[in-house]
Amino acid sequence: MSGVNIVLQVIIPVKNRPEIVDCVRSLLVIGYPVTKIIICDGGTTESKCLMALQDLAKLSQVEWFKYTQSDFNKSQLINQGILQASSDYLLISDADIIWNRQGILQLLFPILEPIDLESFSLNTQIQIVKTLPETSSLSAVNNSKKGIICYVRTVAESCLQTTALKRERYTYNIQKGEQIATINIVLAKSRNRERPGCGLLCTRKQTLLSLGGYKESFTGWGWEDQDLLIRATLFGIKICATGNVIHLSHSDAARNQHHQQLPPTQTRDRNIISCLQSLQKGDIFGDLRQPAMLPHPLLKITTNFTPNSSCE
Repeated sequence: MSGVNIVLQVIIPVKNRPEIVDCVRSLLVIGYPVTKIIICDGGTTESKCLMALQDLAKLSQVEWFKYTQSDFNKSQLINQGILQASSDYLLISDADIIWNRQGILQLLFPILEPIDLESFSLNTQIQIVKTLPETSSLSAVNNSKKGIICYVRTVAESCLQTTALKRERYTYNIQKGEQIATINIVLAKSRNRERPGCGLLCTRKQTLLSLGGYKESFTGWGWEDQDLLIRATLFGIKICATGNVIHLSHSDAARNQHHQQLPPTQTRDRNIISCLQSLQKGDIFGDLRQPAMLPHPLLKITTNFTPNSSCE
């Protein structure tokens, strides 16, 4: 088997975000293992973005799928991208991310199946050993039978004065027993110039399908990515973080431009509550219902979350 058989397809949900040109260019420069970029457009009308998408669609490596949405349902667009993808290995990206080859290899390496890892190493092992020290410790997880999801550990902002770095962030921890799981939503401890990119992830298509994909009930900015990771953890799917990217900084107005310009913290906290309420009811699957879904773990789920009134 030749290493050229290992291909990575990228799914990018977008609506009225002209920055997607820079994102796609960063992926095209990387080349192999990125072979196709699947753009799922929720109904772009902004002229600059529309022209950019039309130009990108002329490239052989890019496919542009159009879906009419009254707002911007990111989860729904990603789910459509999953269905459109023909590769077993997928990368989920936002439209305003600048990727680098090392970061993508760091994300891909842990999730490769053993037979694919051997094939992939024929062309890239020397580079991995010399330039990707983090992957040596992560490679042990690639024997997980239920799957692996690897997300970006560090997102650097292109503008250090961005409001994104000032905003309080939430994370989660899960206490899991044989018959009960408790999900705690807590404030993230670190507040510096970097943050994790939980929605920028690499995994197998089969892993996403086994979870039912993403939940499409979230409205506005925030938490659809964490919801996926929480549900994956409840199913016993391994989660790891590695690599770094650059986020093209922008104002908060862009985050909820299709949701009445609501403050991002408002929609995020609302989505956290929606996520937890759904999990408490035992609704652990996403809305991409497929025959290949994992058996329900039949856990009783309890949750703890107190929104911080001081969040900006």
